[in-house]
Amino acid sequence: MTAVRDWEQLSACQGYDPDLWFSDRTRGRAIAICDGCLVRKECLATVLAREDGVAKGQRLGIAAGLTGAQRWGLARRNTGISEVRTE
Repeated sequence: MTAVRDWEQLSACQGYDPDLWFSDRTRGRAIAICDGCLVRKECLATVLAREDGVAKGQRLGIAAGLTGAQRWGLARRNTGISEVRTE
């Protein structure tokens, strides 16, 4: 069982089906819920820490109102790592 952090009790996503954040069909609704959340910053910090080192394609679902690709890009900008390009 995972311990609940205090800020999670204030999250806008409480009570919703978790699958809402993992479906292309409901992505817009999930993002809208996150956009109005009082603890979005805490959620983002937590998910970025949890996904540290995780590949772009493995960051699934919506978290803190961002897609996995958006979170990957944000994490790379925050660490100053640029994407390696092969030509």
